[in-house]
Amino acid sequence: MGRLFQKATERSSLKSAWHRIRTNGQTSAAAETRVAIEMFGRDLDRNIHKIQRRLRSNEFEFDPQQGVLKTKASGGKRGIVMASVQNRIVERAWLDCLQSESAFVRKVINQPTSVGGVPHRSVPHGLKLINDAMLDKKVHFIRSDISGFFDNVSRRIVLNKLSEDIDDELFLRTLDRATTTTLANEESLGENRKVFPTDDHGVAQGSPLSPLFGNILLHEFDLKFNDRGIVCIRFIDDFVILGEDRKKTTKAFESARAFLSDLGLRCHDPFEEKANEEKTSFGKVDDGFVFLGYDIRPGLFQPSRVARQKLIEKVGNHIALGRISITDVKKSANSFGGRQRYAQTLTLIDKVLRGWGEAFSYSNAPNTLDDLDFAINRMLDDFRAWFSKQIRDQDWKTKRRLGGVCLLTDVAQNSFDDLPFQLERQASSRSKNTITISTDGSILSLGRRRGKDQGPGGWSYVVHETNDQKAGRVPSSTNNRMELQAVIEAVRSRTEKSIVIRTDSQYVSDIAERGDTVRSNSDLWKEFEELRQSRNIRVVWVKGHAGDPHNERADTLAQQQAKLAKDELLRSQNKTIDNIPSR
Repeated sequence: MGRLFQKATERSSLKSAWHRIRTNGQTSAAAETRVAIEMFGRDLDRNIHKIQRRLRSNEFEFDPQQGVLKTKASGGKRGIVMASVQNRIVERAWLDCLQSESAFVRKVINQPTSVGGVPHRSVPHGLKLINDAMLDKKVHFIRSDISGFFDNVSRRIVLNKLSEDIDDELFLRTLDRATTTTLANEESLGENRKVFPTDDHGVAQGSPLSPLFGNILLHEFDLKFNDRGIVCIRFIDDFVILGEDRKKTTKAFESARAFLSDLGLRCHDPFEEKANEEKTSFGKVDDGFVFLGYDIRPGLFQPSRVARQKLIEKVGNHIALGRISITDVKKSANSFGGRQRYAQTLTLIDKVLRGWGEAFSYSNAPNTLDDLDFAINRMLDDFRAWFSKQIRDQDWKTKRRLGGVCLLTDVAQNSFDDLPFQLERQASSRSKNTITISTDGSILSLGRRRGKDQGPGGWSYVVHETNDQKAGRVPSSTNNRMELQAVIEAVRSRTEKSIVIRTDSQYVSDIAERGDTVRSNSDLWKEFEELRQSRNIRVVWVKGHAGDPHNERADTLAQQQAKLAKDELLRSQNKTIDNIPSR
């Protein structure tokens, strides 16, 4: 076992990596990621020990990843790779080890003109370098973007460079496997598979190691184009070249373009007839240019026009959602008929403005920020005036509901039949006749969300051993009820005494296996508990949409049933309207 491999697989290293992954994962927009982070952390020491043991016994296997398609502003597709928690912990541990133990990697990440994906440097450091260059009479610029950067990073070149510095075969072999993209949903992606990395070509967007691989590949680029009166500042795949005159600056860019071409990379060319001005531009710094989200001129750094527009749009979207929610609350005469009422809307806008302001805190254009504040204030004034109309001539209860403070009488009342309780613990056992069933539940909202995930629902199950499957639907339910109904229907359909249920519902697994208290859906839980009296039922949580064929099939069936339930409900409502006699 080499020194680096030993350090990377120490429990302290893996735990430190976990803490970084958890911090990032807890704020992820993907609910599945947040759930997976929480589930891993519940038995942290055991899970970390398992990773360490498997790594050191050469039994560790990286889980297949999930390819997620995102639409670019240009209309094209971008491939984001979602990895399991254990994958990301190992990737992060390897990254930390490389950055602390490899002399070559330290040179790479300490290159001052590389300001993206490196410790202790980011956008503000790039802005200062640009400011210093302009003060040093670098009056011409060329700004560009490397097309499809991560998809075209040569892993083989990077791994070869690292092997020259690192004499640890096991560490390097694991690094190779950690950066190989293997998609669990490759078949379902079809033609879109091409936007994701292949074995040797490209690294996964979303991996902790990908920015480092990109910076290693372009380290010589950073050195070469910061010499002989030329300054080049790079943030991963965006770069700007600054020089004293146009000829030298243009020559440096042409050389940079050729350098990138030799690496299999292509950058946007501002001199092309149909150049994309959002991706590339050239000229005098006095005329200004956009880089790192800022509009930059000598002595002036202000948020770019696009950044300002996006902020206005975001505030506008929150106000629009607030109006919808307030209207829903008013119609339902219930505090919980909508989530984002007046006070909540203002709180969310305040949070957005605070975060945006901190991101652009290096701006030195108070007049621009003042104009932006004025525009936002007009939007808030309009919202305030609209809200005043909504509460005009209303009673005190409605005013309070719409304002965002709930009424105690709107809080759902419980009966003694719904007292919280815990399921009785069941001894875990497995026989040779044990069967495994994947279950899933789904609901479809009828337009706007009304506080809870209520709507037409579907449930389904798939038996692993026989591929038997069944699905059903109801006109109105919640997602938790459909998930639990699927489990009940699966168990009820079988005569076997030992059943393993695989569900992606954290709600179901927490109560059935961890012993969490039942606080809702008591009727279904009591039915589940009764079914458990005569058999052994083990509930296992699995990550949803992670390529498990049985889970994917159950998910598809449940969604189909929910859609059928929604269609039936809409037809019924339309029929009722048609039967109302005209006056």
